[in-house]
Amino acid sequence: MKESIYPQMKIIETDKYILRPICQEDAPSMFEYYSQAKVVKYLPIKPHRSIAQTKRFIRTYFIDSYKKGYVNHWAIIDKTNKKLIGNIGLNNVSQKDKEAEIGICINPLYWGNDIATELTKNSLKYGFMNLNLEKIIAKTYEENPRTRKSLESLGFRYVNTFNKKVMKNDKVKYIKCYRYELTRKEYILSRYS
Repeated sequence: MKESIYPQMKIIETDKYILRPICQEDAPSMFEYYSQAKVVKYLPIKPHRSIAQTKRFIRTYFIDSYKKGYVNHWAIIDKTNKKLIGNIGLNNVSQKDKEAEIGICINPLYWGNDIATELTKNSLKYGFMNLNLEKIIAKTYEENPRTRKSLESLGFRYVNTFNKKVMKNDKVKYIKCYRYELTRKEYILSRYS
């Protein structure tokens, strides 16, 4: 793994992608997908309206977190065109945490290429092997059966179904969500079985 300016955010390279800390220069590429309603549909934010808003989001959600020593999301860089195509990571994990939630956001231009499954493997490895986490949680929505299949293929266990409150068109709506978990022990056993 290569070094980054944030010691807890190692740069990870795969055959097709580079995962590195997010920076302000990523704002135009991130705006491409964070400005779309279908991308932020279940996130606690509204679609971004300007690159300046995306820059503020990058600073407050990612960079400030890195500066505090937290592990957060990496920028996903496509090696073929050097473009940022999304972000993936563990949501605000301190060095003391034993549990984390994984998150991913991909530009819709790249949906359907199974990028999430491939890169989630790297996040799991980093969380369990570098951070010594005991458990990683993933949540997904009823409308996204592909994610459930992906999580199950990675060894995650279905835990429960719950209703999540979201705002849609300034009205409260409840959507069905699925919670999955993977423990460190399960992860290690699956790698060697």
